Amino acid sequence: MVVLDEGVWRRRFAADPSVVGRALILNGRSTTVIGVVPFDFGSMLAPGTRVEVYLPLPLTDEVNRMGNTLSAIGRLAPGTTVAQAQAEANVLTGPIGARHDREGLRFTMRALDERVRGPMRPAVLLLACAVGVLMLIVCTNLSNLQLARGSARQREYAIRVALGASRGRLARQFLTESLLLSSSAAVVALGLTAAATVWLARLEAINLPLRDGIRLDPVAFLASLAVATFTGVILGLAPTVQAPSQPVHDALKDWSRGSSTGRSGGRLRATLVIAQVAFACVLLVSAGLLIRSLLHVTDANLGFRPDHALAVRIEPRNLEGEAQGAYFDDLLRLARAVPGASAVGVTDVLPLGGNRSWSAAARDQIARYTTTDPPPEAFVRVVSDGYFDAMGIELHAGRGLEARDRAGRQAVIVINDTLARALWPGQEAVGKILFADVDREVVGVVGGVRHIALEQQPGAEMYVPIRQTRDFSGVHVVVRTSAAPTMVAAAVVRALQSVDPTLPQGGFQTLDQLVDRSLSSRRFVVALLAGFAAFALVLAALGIYSVVAYAVRQQTHEIGIRMALGATSAAIRSQVLNRTLVLAGAGILTGVVLSLVLVRAVRSLLYGVDARDPATYLVVTLVLVTVALAAGLMPARQASKTSPTAALRLG
Repeated sequence: MVVLDEGVWRRRFAADPSVVGRALILNGRSTTVIGVVPFDFGSMLAPGTRVEVYLPLPLTDEVNRMGNTLSAIGRLAPGTTVAQAQAEANVLTGPIGARHDREGLRFTMRALDERVRGPMRPAVLLLACAVGVLMLIVCTNLSNLQLARGSARQREYAIRVALGASRGRLARQFLTESLLLSSSAAVVALGLTAAATVWLARLEAINLPLRDGIRLDPVAFLASLAVATFTGVILGLAPTVQAPSQPVHDALKDWSRGSSTGRSGGRLRATLVIAQVAFACVLLVSAGLLIRSLLHVTDANLGFRPDHALAVRIEPRNLEGEAQGAYFDDLLRLARAVPGASAVGVTDVLPLGGNRSWSAAARDQIARYTTTDPPPEAFVRVVSDGYFDAMGIELHAGRGLEARDRAGRQAVIVINDTLARALWPGQEAVGKILFADVDREVVGVVGGVRHIALEQQPGAEMYVPIRQTRDFSGVHVVVRTSAAPTMVAAAVVRALQSVDPTLPQGGFQTLDQLVDRSLSSRRFVVALLAGFAAFALVLAALGIYSVVAYAVRQQTHEIGIRMALGATSAAIRSQVLNRTLVLAGAGILTGVVLSLVLVRAVRSLLYGVDARDPATYLVVTLVLVTVALAAGLMPARQASKTSPTAALRLG
């Protein structure tokens, strides 16, 4: 029997309800579809993994051997906490372990919600804060726009008041205009969001939990409309601070003189620009720190070389002893005969693709281990000869696994340097006896591999020969190639189809894809935050330009007088650019202080870089200063070209 995921049900069967009860061929076996489950179900079982088909767990001797590495899902009784359930489980581990010969068996419980959403929660909170900061920048920019429009319409407002309009009537006009603007923008934005949501839910290149279930729900829709309405109200009220409060004839006279209309308004606009630059600085610093972290992660020593390597998954036949050894001899021979294959090996689990651990006890220290001081745990991999060469894992001491390490021979094992230091600090590990599933002689020590995540240092690891155990299910044939992996993959799959005829032609993945998938969620967050920061930078530049350009227009008469008295064009440009740098400098200083306080929240997302990294702050400062100068350059050139005669005549 088989249960289908909603995704494959819609793609392969056009969402046909009659698929239930239909017979399918799966891995060469006839199965019957008995149900379809929604997208979210697979994401909860395996966060970030694409699950399309569910099979019953076979209660066989093979599964019994793997029983200490299985995961179970349970629903807590009403009023029961995870801690209480863990305490009860701790009591049960002793009797269960004794009954099934599982010394050291333990249950590790955690909330399913924490397992599914927990790893992404800091990144989502960061993006939510970035959206909030970007919203503030947009609001300050639009407030500046509204204030500038209000200043330009002072005479219009004065005439309206002279004709009998009240301040309440003017406020209603402002609100109507701004609400129309914000609501129109909200409609366009929600349409774009709906399209982006559909695209994101289908984007398989990003490793996001519950990705298939991402959709624009009514709560988000109503919240967006509420924010748009609130923004429209705030922006509509902003110009009321400039509505003429003095007698109408004074307002008209001041406007006609072209004097310093709204010097207080000018200060307010300058303050808003400083706020824009400060908020942009915060976003740029956060994006810069995450970009540097991403670069550090991609440059980290993974312990293996993902380039020029591919993996093909195969479900091996259930064989024992010499028959099992002969099966893998044939498998490796076929893969090694493919032109372009330089090294081939087999493993039960690929790096970054899953983990299980065994107790690893040094036989010469077995007497000292107790329940309070147990032997260390180590990730276990069941591999064949040639695996270390195919993966590019460095051999530090002894030898790797060989074809002669098979059933009936001396049980051997290869460990990594982390486990060697933990078991025999300061000693040679090769030749020692390690008890894992049985007593095994350590024949080699290899470098550590980042099996859990690219950001985490290698832990203790051990490699068991695949011909000396049956503690595995499916295996991956890893092939290192001299050409591009995708060019050799088809030939590898064809060669292995003689062993497994059900193997699909596209049933392979490159190790580069494996690494990229592990990095996809970090790249996604970095790309979004970098986009927000770039948008904020553009808005800050527009804000600086608008304020400086407006100030130049307001001071045209003054600039004309200065030039008539002998001021040079260079002096006028310098004056305008100095004003620009003052605005930018105040914003940068404020932004740096805010960043030093706020970026502590992103420390959990950083790797290899400190939250107060001086290089990041220096680069952000230089970028903001450059953008500010570029924004102020055009108004400065316009000011320097002012004709004294025309300016004095206009005044």
